[in-house]
Amino acid sequence: MGKRVLLLSFLWFSLLTGLRAQDAQLTQFYNAPLYINPAFTGSIELSRVGFNQRIQWPTLAQTVETSSAYYDNHFANTPHGIGLIAVRTRESVAKLRYTYLGAQYSSRLELNDSWVFQLGTEVRWFQKDADFEELLFSDQIDLAAGTIAPTSAEFIQGQYQKSGFDLAVGGVLFSNSLWIGLSVFHLLEPDDSFAGEESNIPRFFSLHAGQKFYLKKGRRRNTLSYSFQERSISFAANYKSQGPFSQLDVGMQTYLEPFYAGVWYRGIPIQSVGSINKSESVIILAGVQLREGVNIGYSYDITVSELRGASGGSHEISISLLFGDIRRLRKHVKLPCFYVPYG
Repeated sequence: MGKRVLLLSFLWFSLLTGLRAQDAQLTQFYNAPLYINPAFTGSIELSRVGFNQRIQWPTLAQTVETSSAYYDNHFANTPHGIGLIAVRTRESVAKLRYTYLGAQYSSRLELNDSWVFQLGTEVRWFQKDADFEELLFSDQIDLAAGTIAPTSAEFIQGQYQKSGFDLAVGGVLFSNSLWIGLSVFHLLEPDDSFAGEESNIPRFFSLHAGQKFYLKKGRRRNTLSYSFQERSISFAANYKSQGPFSQLDVGMQTYLEPFYAGVWYRGIPIQSVGSINKSESVIILAGVQLREGVNIGYSYDITVSELRGASGGSHEISISLLFGDIRRLRKHVKLPCFYVPYG
């Protein structure tokens, strides 16, 4: 028992001091545009609000929850877009909370009638705090006497808080069927350690791309535009790297307006950490895109790593709302990686 508690404490202490610090991940990265890349700010030329909620490992004691809310807008007849994002990640053991508020700006360049390049930046304020008062360390346990001491010699007991500022930058190149983007977060590599020694957050790199293949058109929409429902298959991938950590999400999904569904894989099967293969999850998802501009998606991560059978997987839901004059979108290149109610 003591070894298990000490190991768990060391794991979270390593995360807190930045030794293995990692940004929280969202399975539905394609439904979290501002979270994955500030260049997606204002990318669909409409106003948009969205929310993402992820619950990871619900049957384990160390549950991790991530909540994200965002707003972005593109200014008509200009290349400019702005966005705001708020994210909070909380783990249950040490009550570790990481919160940040970001302001984003993007500018687009129409290269020709088929291709658009968009550049984005983010200024972020973050705060990390934790409550270690309920953690139990091995030096508190006296097996011979069968007692537990109220305090520990570990210096991390108590409540801690750290805050600061950070920067991010990203770019995305897209046509009506293909997109590729690169983003870099933690450009300033700020110190977020609760300990006395400096420990900097390593830069987070994300390379993401996808392609949409349009199938035979569906039924005619019940609108004055006389357009047809979209039928398409999309393939996408997102490679992430931060310090010693790397991960790949790859998958496909089918859109039969207004419904979509897909299958994804997370991990790098050709790599291992010691004897443990880096395959993590197989993901199933489903969603609906209503003509009113409401998009609702749900995904479930089926754990295939050593935690399978004990973690309970991960649940994630995304909700977004688009509003604005949709008719003006027909004059421009449409970003193919997000759902927009055309026609």
